[in-house]
Amino acid sequence: MSESIPRVSIGLAVRNGQGSVERCIESILRQNFKDFEIVISDNASDDGTAATIAAYARADRRIRLHVNEVNIGLHENMNRVLRLSRGTFFRWISADDWLEQGCLSACVEALEARAEAIGVTTGFTAHEPAGAMRYEDFRGEFPTSPDPSRRFERMLWFYHAGDAKYDPVYGMYRRTRLMETGLVRRSERTDWLLSAELALKGPIIHLADRFANRTRTSLVGCDRAALRRRLDPIRSEDLKTSPGRTYGDLLDLAVSANLTDAQLHRCRVALRRFWVKEMIRVARSRLADARHRSLGG
Repeated sequence: MSESIPRVSIGLAVRNGQGSVERCIESILRQNFKDFEIVISDNASDDGTAATIAAYARADRRIRLHVNEVNIGLHENMNRVLRLSRGTFFRWISADDWLEQGCLSACVEALEARAEAIGVTTGFTAHEPAGAMRYEDFRGEFPTSPDPSRRFERMLWFYHAGDAKYDPVYGMYRRTRLMETGLVRRSERTDWLLSAELALKGPIIHLADRFANRTRTSLVGCDRAALRRRLDPIRSEDLKTSPGRTYGDLLDLAVSANLTDAQLHRCRVALRRFWVKEMIRVARSRLADARHRSLGG
């Protein structure tokens, strides 16, 4: 194992993860691939999370803990663990998520076999807080095409295809390519923006095996203002988005990419389809929220 530069960096941005972060860390430490570092940024936790992680760090030098004195928000904390990382490959993980055995080795092997690929994603199981599990064994097309406009088109399609099909942000990427992006931006749809930007940069391999476990909470009836404050406590209102803003942000990414006129036209066509679907999604979401409130949820 490299003593200086690890092959893989795993970035864990956490705030108040006591009771779940232990499972997350243990799932990484149990991997058969050992040349990694876990870069953890504790975001001013007040539940003992930092002390728990510090104990892990004392026992294993591959764990690097950084503690924020004030809450900088989830988005900036995710950027922080990426900037602090050193590995050739990088993967984010959330405190309430965990990996299956063989995840890291399979992803590294896939990337090392495909020099043109910028990242690799895997199948995953979505876990609801109440205990229900969901997954989709999707065998269709992923953003693996050599054509950036086709990859962009496929990535946009996934945004409205159901949340158990694809999880691009929580894949493994070449760290240098991630650092070329705008990282985690101030937007409620920052995951969509980053994923689309990555798709424009290069092929993203997909492994069908369900190597990851993701905790998913329904957003129906949630306090969206409180959610935005969790993402960015200082400039939360800057995160508010709309179909029009998201369309414009995605178009800016396509325009700024090195595309031919034909490829840019294809991206514009895909974006028009995306905008229609997004308008429908937002309308349905507002209706679901209204029903939830009327039932006293």
